[in-house]
Amino acid sequence: MLARPTQGRRAQGGTLMAMTMIMMMLAVVVEAASVDEVGGEESDEVLEEDEILEPLTSDLSRVSPLSSWLIFRRNSNKGDNRRTKGTRRTSKHGLPGPPGPQGPRGPPGPTAPLLPQQQEVLKELQLRLRDMEGVCFQCDATPRVSTSFLGRLLQDVIVPRRSLLELQPFSQPSDSERSLQRGRSFNSSSGRFTAAVSGFYQLTASLLIESGDRIHTRLRDSVRAAVCIESLCQSNLSVDSVVGVAAAGGTFSILLTGTLHLQAAEYVSVFVDNSSGSALSVLQDSLFSGILLGV
Repeated sequence: MLARPTQGRRAQGGTLMAMTMIMMMLAVVVEAASVDEVGGEESDEVLEEDEILEPLTSDLSRVSPLSSWLIFRRNSNKGDNRRTKGTRRTSKHGLPGPPGPQGPRGPPGPTAPLLPQQQEVLKELQLRLRDMEGVCFQCDATPRVSTSFLGRLLQDVIVPRRSLLELQPFSQPSDSERSLQRGRSFNSSSGRFTAAVSGFYQLTASLLIESGDRIHTRLRDSVRAAVCIESLCQSNLSVDSVVGVAAAGGTFSILLTGTLHLQAAEYVSVFVDNSSGSALSVLQDSLFSGILLGV
């Protein structure tokens, strides 16, 4: 009687263990299947996008939330939504240094050809210049004085009788007379003006002469003043004037003015030829001046 219930309990325990084993095996199989299903869904997702998007181009009425999301994700990296590239990697050699010095200048290139408009303007200018040949544009303009001088005799100069004497020295121009000086061709010590360029010069001398009383007078007694070239009053052309000397003596003046053509580096100066029988004095402040008229 006691042995039967023991056998029934053993049969029930074996059945429970078998069911437990079966349950555990089913759980393992279900878990493996779920893992395979998830991986398959991810691998087929890209294929499904193309399969879903293809019908959309032909039939817009079939748009679904899934297809809209796939379209948005596909076009999210296009146009203004494109992702910008990251900053470039810095050089291994560090930051660039300052710019170097400028190189030597190259040879000039060939001249560019004239444009048709420029060629027409050039031809028109050449024709106008050809028509204007012989026209003086500066004839009406005021000429510029490039050379002039003015000197006053520094002191009285005594000229012995029957003698020829060159007047010197002359004083420097005063402040009021500096505007009449153009150039530095007049030597006040020697009283000589040297021409800087060849040309026509207007020369003037105004001399104040004093003579004493004379006992014996002659008709041929006279005084000659001249502006001579290279001190050669007899052989070269000169500007001169002759004045007779009165018996009573006194003070008189001689004015001589004229135009001489001088070569470059030639000089002119004032001479007094006393042919009377007594000495004469050329007084201080006697003038000697000149100006270049033209070449």
